[in-house]
Amino acid sequence: MNIPPSLTSRKVRYLPIWEIRLRLWHWTNLLIVLLLFESYLLFDWHKELGLSRPTTALFQKAHIYLGYAFILLFLGRFYLLFKGDPSSRFREIVPAFKGRGLVQTLREEILHHLSPPRDSAGKLLPPADPGHNQLARFLYLPLLTVVIPVQIVSGVLWSSVKWGFWPLPSLKSLPDPLHHTLNAILSNIHAVCMYVLLGFIAGHLFGIVLHEVTFRSDILSSMIHGSKPLTDAELPEYERVTGRSVPEPEGE
Repeated sequence: MNIPPSLTSRKVRYLPIWEIRLRLWHWTNLLIVLLLFESYLLFDWHKELGLSRPTTALFQKAHIYLGYAFILLFLGRFYLLFKGDPSSRFREIVPAFKGRGLVQTLREEILHHLSPPRDSAGKLLPPADPGHNQLARFLYLPLLTVVIPVQIVSGVLWSSVKWGFWPLPSLKSLPDPLHHTLNAILSNIHAVCMYVLLGFIAGHLFGIVLHEVTFRSDILSSMIHGSKPLTDAELPEYERVTGRSVPEPEGE
């Protein structure tokens, strides 16, 4: 494979990419999701764990209130999709096909991660993704537009049906078998979405580890301090994504 001369430069610069609002959302959302899952397991397995009724009810209520916090966080992320910094916006979670079909795009992105090309010095070339990873976008988009909205709606309705919470407490008084059927449907949908979300987190962590090991990219800490290490080959894409001009390296 012939590598264009523009891709052989290995100079790396740390450039700001993730705004503080996105970073705060990222880590807060992770914490809330893990607490939601833990509280769900505690009240769902209350018999096996030998929990008393008051303790089980406490975990149930904690799950609901954590769910409201999750909704607020989702609305915050939705706001950033349209009003955040360029790298936080909706267009940056949509896969870039660049004239390719869906299958070809997925195949090429997977191959670039599993068997990346090398430059003239034999060093691996990372994908030119200063913002969201192109391959991960195939997970981000359905997660934010389908899975999480369905999870929120099913959770809110389930809390009304099972416990009489806002926004439709009257659903708790529905006669059986309608009440029992609706409760079962909503709880199953909500649980499936939760496990899909946890699967995304697991896949996300696997992708980060793979990227770190393959490219020595320091990608994990970038969501802490907000800057990513970019090679010269990635700078044009960085300018396109952020709308910022790349400053000249110090000392030049």
